[in-house]
Amino acid sequence: MNLIEYFISCEIFKELLECVQYLHELNPQIIHRDLKPDNILIAENAREGRFVKLCDFGLAALHNYLNPNHTGELEFIGKGLYGYVRKVRNKSTNDIYAIKMIELTEFI
Repeated sequence: MNLIEYFISCEIFKELLECVQYLHELNPQIIHRDLKPDNILIAENAREGRFVKLCDFGLAALHNYLNPNHTGELEFIGKGLYGYVRKVRNKSTNDIYAIKMIELTEFI
């Protein structure tokens, strides 16, 4: 990786962190739960200086601060079927862990 590629990758990673920070600072907080390289879009011609977009919010959950142990929403399963999401512990640290794994596999 040359110096220019290094600075470009730093900017992309910084914008990824800002995207997740924005979701985690909303009220109620949104936890993506499926952060991976396939769900990160990079615009060729960025508007307003933003190049990174997150996609695939199918597993995203609203975080309930009063009861952080469950999601409680209905989830689309496919072909018009809905199923209740099993109760799982949703923490913003799950997204942070995923970001670290993306950094280790894609940016180093």
